[in-house]
Amino acid sequence: MRFLLGVLVGYSMRGNKKLLITVLATAAFIVYIILPAVALLALSLDIRRERQSRPAQTRVPSLKGLSYENAEAKLHTSNLNIKLLATRCDLPLQPGLIVDQTPQPGEEVAYGYPVGVTITKADSHGPSP
Repeated sequence: MRFLLGVLVGYSMRGNKKLLITVLATAAFIVYIILPAVALLALSLDIRRERQSRPAQTRVPSLKGLSYENAEAKLHTSNLNIKLLATRCDLPLQPGLIVDQTPQPGEEVAYGYPVGVTITKADSHGPSP
């Protein structure tokens, strides 16, 4: 760039070879203005196309403390599915409550994504003596 600008300034100061000055100025304009603008436009279009190809996303609601049925209804309104991952018998909570979920509340996932839940279950051994 320095060389091209140096030649352009040198010839324009002398006033000789006006055709060469015109060619150099045109080349500099094309190389340093037009080509980067075209490249940035192409990049912008590529990014826009890639963003539009992504599936629609929604945030995962908080399900902890809800019953399985209430959580299923809440996920249905968020266009998500529910999946039972595990049941826990070792917790002193009311049976059927959700104690954990994956992905965590607030994460962005695609519509229809299954949210895994862990629920409590009544202890099958009965109360301890």
